[in-house]
Amino acid sequence: MESTIKLECEVHRLADYLGGWLERLDLSPPKKLTLRVSAADSKLVSEDERPAFRQPAVAIRTGPPHDDVRISWTVAPALAIIPRDATEAEVLLSPEAAERPEELLSTFFIIVLIFLLRRAGWHHVHAATAIDPQGRGWLVAGDARAGKSTMAALLASRGWSVGADDTAFIVREDDRVAVHAARTLIALRRGGYTLLGRDVGTLHVRRSKMVSTVEELGGAWLPRVEPDILLFTTVGDRVSEATPIGRRESLTELIRWSAWVALEPELAQDHLDLLRELAQQAQGYRVTLGRDLFQDPDRLMELIP
Repeated sequence: MESTIKLECEVHRLADYLGGWLERLDLSPPKKLTLRVSAADSKLVSEDERPAFRQPAVAIRTGPPHDDVRISWTVAPALAIIPRDATEAEVLLSPEAAERPEELLSTFFIIVLIFLLRRAGWHHVHAATAIDPQGRGWLVAGDARAGKSTMAALLASRGWSVGADDTAFIVREDDRVAVHAARTLIALRRGGYTLLGRDVGTLHVRRSKMVSTVEELGGAWLPRVEPDILLFTTVGDRVSEATPIGRRESLTELIRWSAWVALEPELAQDHLDLLRELAQQAQGYRVTLGRDLFQDPDRLMELIP
């Protein structure tokens, strides 16, 4: 499917790089969106005194008196401006920023894209997605240390269909909540691949991790899923455990891993409503992921009957 996210890039040395990134993500929201990238001076400054919501390498400002979102990169001068009702993002890059394309993608452009996709009704959640052998949709939510990527790699190695390992977008479709996955590489430290018993992947030097596609791990790519199961994971050394939780607890956890629900009041309610519907649609579990899963991966299906 052809992407509905259009790139207009005046920084010629980045045009192919950014275009390839968008193509690899394989995202096609229902509304046409535009990412417009221009060169700017090294002294690029956003005169914006609104309080900043800070994430690694970015500062995000929303709300009055301006009618937009402004995302500043703290590594080198770069600024994105997304008006409230617009379907395009204006990105200004200094020469210093343009010299760091890989960092730009992983810590700046992905945030810009998350806010742009909100304007198409797609709301971000930190989660992995999969379909189990029974045909049930899974969403595994948590932070960078919660075992999402390890879980995604393990499930792929068992032949499951797997989508996101971190970047997913929830949307309402035909009275159900669906999740669309950004197609990214699954990144694990070498120890993770040793536990999987798989000698695949490519070393990513800057991240000190091995990266692989879902297919290289033995699974099939899953662009979309309707979750029936919600897992909120932690990593432990003991035997793996799973405890069912109620809808209210599931909603609390989903909000926790959907940072942007607190921003942009005009879009936050729809985001919150989708999280509430997802908590009602799927059964939630708190899960501790132990090393025993690597010796007996089928135990996961025993924990989640």
